[in-house]
Amino acid sequence: MVKYQKVLDSLKAEEMITFTQELIRIESVYDPDVEGANEEEVAKYIYEFLCKEGFEVYIEEVAPGRPNVIAFLRGEEGGKTLLFEGHTDVVSPGDIDKWSYDPFSGKIIEVDGKKRIYGRGACDTKQNLAAAIYAVKAIKDSGEKFKGNIMLCIPVDEEGLMIGIKDFIRRGWADDVDAAIICEPEEKNLCIYQKGAIRIGIAFKGKMAHGCMPLTGNNPNWAVGKVINELRRLENFEKDRLGEHEYLGWPSITPTMIQAPIKGVAQINVIPDDAYMTLDIRTVPGQDHEAIKRQIQGILDRFMERYRYGDEKFDAYMEVLDDRPYTTTSKDEPVVKAVAKAYKDIMEEEPIYNGVPGATDGTFLAVEKGIPVIVTGAGDREVPHQVDEWCEIYDIIETAKIYILSALYYLNE
Repeated sequence: MVKYQKVLDSLKAEEMITFTQELIRIESVYDPDVEGANEEEVAKYIYEFLCKEGFEVYIEEVAPGRPNVIAFLRGEEGGKTLLFEGHTDVVSPGDIDKWSYDPFSGKIIEVDGKKRIYGRGACDTKQNLAAAIYAVKAIKDSGEKFKGNIMLCIPVDEEGLMIGIKDFIRRGWADDVDAAIICEPEEKNLCIYQKGAIRIGIAFKGKMAHGCMPLTGNNPNWAVGKVINELRRLENFEKDRLGEHEYLGWPSITPTMIQAPIKGVAQINVIPDDAYMTLDIRTVPGQDHEAIKRQIQGILDRFMERYRYGDEKFDAYMEVLDDRPYTTTSKDEPVVKAVAKAYKDIMEEEPIYNGVPGATDGTFLAVEKGIPVIVTGAGDREVPHQVDEWCEIYDIIETAKIYILSALYYLNE
């Protein structure tokens, strides 16, 4: 029998799945242009649930309508503090007509003999948030003794600029945290690396003119094209230089949004006055963020020197929107060992070590506070942000059990 079987038996699995459905049904897509489109309702739902269950709970507004929830289950004697972190926000469902089911229904469907829960956030990451909450609840309900503290951090804005975890750190909540388990869809892989991220915006200045008389204007879109070509060369150079990382794969430089003009209505017969492009850069060990930013600025500087005059005059300005270094956690860290042992006990096989292809809230915990972080949870790694997002129910239950044992092994052994 697995150690702490009494606690595993205290997990209310069916109730946890119902709770997951309720979280999915509360639409928590943040949109600054839509009143009430934020995480407030789902955060308050979780806050009230945790209060009712007898946890020590706090709710703090990060921005209007965007509150973090923090909760504690405290042991009977001093010891370490383990943090479970899972965010409340989800990305937009996009075109709802493309979904097979209402994206905010939390519908359960059987596929190939296995039950799945569908909806926006079913994979990223309301099911893992529910698993963490119910794992800690099972420890509480069982009466099992443990040392130290278990902390739940349930922040806003993980899908944006991560203002929730930044606020959590700024207020001092992370000061006494010894290790963190970040609850994200990683197929229960033990992710000990996280890619770094640099978000850059580049504004291109041109001159508005009629599309039939291009020489009377200065089309900023030609400048956008020049920069994209150079960025592709830089990306390929970095791939050749570094190769494919064992856990994180390839580094990347990805142009995402391209807008021309920046303001006003775009028209097919009008050369825009300006243009704007964003870059989503993902980095791996061996890359220096400051060097990458200098290289991109160098591309702009060279074009501005080369094209100073005429109808292709180049004028561009770069701003760094966000900068998150890559992180790594040793397999020898106690929290990694605890999760690995929990995985083996529940899954009856050796864990798979991996890396997160993007950044998580754990990035800031690791970089700013030096906290060892491991990212793991239920859900197919390729399903988040897609139409018909889903997670298998047995996967959620197994993850909750892994979270239970991880906490007890880390705090008691």
